[in-house]
Amino acid sequence: MTERWARFNTETNALDNLEKVAIFLDRAKCNPEDWKWVVMSCFGALYGFAIQVAKGTDDLFVVRKTKKGQSRLITCGEAIEICQQAIGARGPLELSEEERESINLIQNTFRNNFEYFNPGSWSIEISGFPDHILNVLNVVRRLAIDHNFYTHLDAQEKERLNLAIRKCELTIGELREMYK
Repeated sequence: MTERWARFNTETNALDNLEKVAIFLDRAKCNPEDWKWVVMSCFGALYGFAIQVAKGTDDLFVVRKTKKGQSRLITCGEAIEICQQAIGARGPLELSEEERESINLIQNTFRNNFEYFNPGSWSIEISGFPDHILNVLNVVRRLAIDHNFYTHLDAQEKERLNLAIRKCELTIGELREMYK
């Protein structure tokens, strides 16, 4: 049997998450529970591209040692703060107040609660999700395209990136209409 491998790096992992956002946005039209996967994938894309930009040419720049001497990746918030300082990027990442609010909501209210789900049940008002996801995707686009000076994406991967963003934007437009 021939061995087959799936290979990822920081950028292709973030790209894979972005492509999953497009898939789950489309599925969310018929299955509201798929918003969970939109949130998880969108956060993964944001975190991945923020790490890529923040690290610049030094992979260890985004790794910290714990008190026990173990390596730990910096948080998404720390990575975004570095991006806002333009360390390893073309220029400082600027966030609008709406983008900050959406990142906070997607990460802290939804992603963290999905990831570390407590016993019980949870009903979520989803009509605001399209706007919040679009705000986060606008940040993802800027990180992946405008600020990613040290990109290793090849031409095909860059096309996949642009296609995923366009699909997300189109589907979000459709979801906004559905939720009116």
